[in-house]
Amino acid sequence: MKSLTFAAALAPMLLSCVGTTGGETISFEASVSGPSDAQAGKPLEFVSDLGWNVSLSKAKLHVGAVYLNRSVPVSGVGVTSCILPGTYVAEITEGRDVDLLSPEPQPFPEMGVGATTPPAIVGQVWLTNVEIDKAEDPLPILQLVGAADKDGDSRPFRAAITIGSNRTIANTDATQAGAYPICKERIVSPIPARVTLKAAGSLSLRIDPRKFFLNVDFSSLPPSGDGFAFTDVAMPKDQASRNLYANLHGTTGSNSPYSFEWVP
Repeated sequence: MKSLTFAAALAPMLLSCVGTTGGETISFEASVSGPSDAQAGKPLEFVSDLGWNVSLSKAKLHVGAVYLNRSVPVSGVGVTSCILPGTYVAEITEGRDVDLLSPEPQPFPEMGVGATTPPAIVGQVWLTNVEIDKAEDPLPILQLVGAADKDGDSRPFRAAITIGSNRTIANTDATQAGAYPICKERIVSPIPARVTLKAAGSLSLRIDPRKFFLNVDFSSLPPSGDGFAFTDVAMPKDQASRNLYANLHGTTGSNSPYSFEWVP
């Protein structure tokens, strides 16, 4: 679904960037995929940092939009804003579901628009099925099915993570009203993205689902049916669910699930 509200706000910034830097406005192809060492149609097997042997048989993420910016935001500035300061240099506003168990490029349904100069420094990945500021989004953003084993403790698990009113925390401090809008939960930012758009080539976004499980202790997962399930609420009691959701928003160095590249 198009993120129409925010895309309209970004359009003047993108055009301003082109007009003031002399860069060329281009349309470009873009794709998203799982890690390069995944094998399409096969489970992704790995050992987590906590020593769990994990086999992922399903990992699907909905990416609603992608934006690239040439400026790194200053920590603490613009606490209520979901628009990065600086200049946006590229946007992809039509999202898609992504099979994170496949290394093959999965094209976004529409071309991206951007400027060839200046280069991008950081990016945003939007995790939403609806307009970015809409309260309700009942469709899952992240779906997982798999099994984890450690020292004979076997834990078949699943997850259906949504980002809507279930992620809203009541704030009784009037001075903080509006400081944490729902878009804060839906926008992963700032992701390192040193990319220069060119007249020829395409933008590649890779997402590694193994990074979602950093410091996830499967032994804390609550039972559900004939297995276990990650909890889909704002402040889950179990450590595994808290850390999975935090990792979904990871932007720090090698721990970030997200990486951008311009492919000639």
